[in-house]
Amino acid sequence: MRTGTWYTLFSAGFRPFFAGAAGVAVIWMGLWAVFLLSGTPAYDNIPPVLWHGHEMLFGFAMAVIAGFVLTAMQNWTGLKPVTPGQLMLLVVIWLAGRLAFAFSGCVPLWLLSLLDLLFLPTLLVPVARTLIKAGNRRNYVFIGMLPVFWILNVLLHLEIHQYVFGIAYKTLDITVFLLTTLLVFMGGRVIPFFTANRLPDAAPRQWPWLNWAATLATLALIPVYLLTGRDDALIPWLAVAAVLNAARLIAWKPWRTLHEPMLWILHLGYAWIPVGLMLLTVQLYSGAYPWSAGVHALMAGAVSTLILGMIARVTLGHTGSPIRASGLIVAGFACITAAALVRVSAAVLMAPLWISAVAGLLWGTAFLLYLVVYTPVLLKD
Repeated sequence: MRTGTWYTLFSAGFRPFFAGAAGVAVIWMGLWAVFLLSGTPAYDNIPPVLWHGHEMLFGFAMAVIAGFVLTAMQNWTGLKPVTPGQLMLLVVIWLAGRLAFAFSGCVPLWLLSLLDLLFLPTLLVPVARTLIKAGNRRNYVFIGMLPVFWILNVLLHLEIHQYVFGIAYKTLDITVFLLTTLLVFMGGRVIPFFTANRLPDAAPRQWPWLNWAATLATLALIPVYLLTGRDDALIPWLAVAAVLNAARLIAWKPWRTLHEPMLWILHLGYAWIPVGLMLLTVQLYSGAYPWSAGVHALMAGAVSTLILGMIARVTLGHTGSPIRASGLIVAGFACITAAALVRVSAAVLMAPLWISAVAGLLWGTAFLLYLVVYTPVLLKD
């Protein structure tokens, strides 16, 4: 590969981290599908569900957050947060953690933890330095949020090492709620903004009180869960957060975006948030289906759909390409939507595991299509 191409790849945070996240999505979900079909995990020393949850949250999603924040900070502050060499180091640290989890049977657990837990503190350094230097208080939330994600990751590692017991799946739940809160916070900024810019006649409505209410109600799920766990006491909090987020989405008039794939995919992704929260509400009330139905509505639905829609848009916007969805990426949007519908339905109906494997393969295909379409764009000067 030419030196210029390497320089281009590490010239902005979104380029290597979006490509890396998509690559991990494809390979890791393939490994997960093999496990679901055969019952034999391709990794050792870590319970399969914990491996899957950790890598989706702290491998895949954290890479996207890193790529987004490092790229957005330059727009927010006018400062370049990392040099190409520093960005390359961040990517190597992130990738080392992924490889350690992939070959956990060959890597001492202390080394696995060291490699994986190094990433978020290393990312925090340029994020905090740049935002504080610019006095960009509006986005100080990321200075606080990255250490919280790191602490949650530490808790998972403590259970992997068997220093503590019974907290891993609670920690995964809290991480899902925190990630959902981040989507509510950032989605409220960008989704109506993108919609109004592209379709002025759509006139998405914004009420500051509703924005704050939806964000704070979603954030409130974390302390309530810490106090109650998966308990009936969580029901009203989940229901209120679901209703407020649904009301917010309706105010954005998503039906007016149906002819614009780059917009409807974002509205659809946000729609999974109230769906997931309401599924969790009904699960606690009735016990009619597993808790994982709501979790997968939030993860396979909201998080994954918004990630795919945003990385497709950001890649085009920050490379000076027309923000237009090709046929292949629309197929990717269809795959991610089908994957979420199949996975959530499989949980609700308690279907055979091969149905979940099909959902996983559809999900991985969506990100494979992203790589096919956008790798040349990511490597373009």
